[in-house]
Amino acid sequence: MFTALTQNWNVMRIIRLVFGGYALIEAYRGNDMLMGMLGLVLVGMALLNAGCGAQGCGVPIQKSTAKDHDDVEYEEVHSK
Repeated sequence: MFTALTQNWNVMRIIRLVFGGYALIEAYRGNDMLMGMLGLVLVGMALLNAGCGAQGCGVPIQKSTAKDHDDVEYEEVHSK
């Protein structure tokens, strides 16, 4: 767990931590619950390295060059 917190820090992760910390400080000073939740989300995303990156949220697509398709057999169903 400690290595996950201390490795792979990039610019976006640092920006999330800074903005989240600033939001938490301003939430405390202004007694604002919504700003505090925003700050907790941003700090949590920074510490856990969660969230979308610069490429956006998406699942990598596996590009397969094999064209191995199985033949599908169909059966007609008649209603009575």
